[in-house]
Amino acid sequence: MFSIDFDYEADSLGVYHMFKDDQLRWRKNGIPAGAVQKHKSALHWEFQGSEREWRESLVPYLAASLSDYIVKEKEWKWVKEYIEESFLYKEEAPAIAEIAHSLLNGEREEVPETTLLQKRKHFIYREMAEEIKHHRSIQWRPMFTFRFGAYYQLLVKAASAAIDEYKWEQEYQTLVEGCRHYRKQRRPLHEAVHILLQEEPVFLNENKQVIDEWTRLDYLEPKIVFEDQLPFEYMVISPAVSLSPRYLYLYTDTEDGTVQTFKKIFEEHLIVLPPDEWPSG
Repeated sequence: MFSIDFDYEADSLGVYHMFKDDQLRWRKNGIPAGAVQKHKSALHWEFQGSEREWRESLVPYLAASLSDYIVKEKEWKWVKEYIEESFLYKEEAPAIAEIAHSLLNGEREEVPETTLLQKRKHFIYREMAEEIKHHRSIQWRPMFTFRFGAYYQLLVKAASAAIDEYKWEQEYQTLVEGCRHYRKQRRPLHEAVHILLQEEPVFLNENKQVIDEWTRLDYLEPKIVFEDQLPFEYMVISPAVSLSPRYLYLYTDTEDGTVQTFKKIFEEHLIVLPPDEWPSG
């Protein structure tokens, strides 16, 4: 017999229904599954097969199922509680936890920690399988305390990375709104500005004359500087907004983050064209 003693009856109930649903499918296919019983916060699985069948069939199943339960039902809650208790972000905790969840699911490839965080499912399964293989009776909380310290540290890393990402997103939205407000309040200096998006962007005015680096620097508005980590010659968003064109023409063949930011700032006053339509200066 295999048994798990959970801390909360809600967990035992959730896992119980998961096991029973799987057992029902097995029986329909003629696969013997034994019997699962629930008593308060504990589950008991009566398995009548051989030791080999236990190790080769049921141990992998139990490890995979319990790992899925942890990831799907518990992880988000744990991360949210950690953010609330350790960083005091109570109001923002749900939004930050959602970012952490997306990091853990590999949905933000631009964040360096994403690849490492994705591997935690393999770690959970391996540790769970070892625990079940050597112990027919499991205490849920002690198991996590002694076997899943590294997994918990991964969740802490996800929470910390999510907080950094949340702060960046808030700062980004503030800058976008600042640029939009600047455009609305300022009289257009140019009817149109053309920008060729490349490592060092090229700027032309409505007369197809080059707007050189010194001119762009002279017009630069410090309050709306996006790319403060870049040398000025590589900046494109802040100089473009500072030049205050009525219409902005971008020449690029990619829909990257820069283009998306320009769309948010210039809205219907942005025209995106392929590089081969770049006018001669």
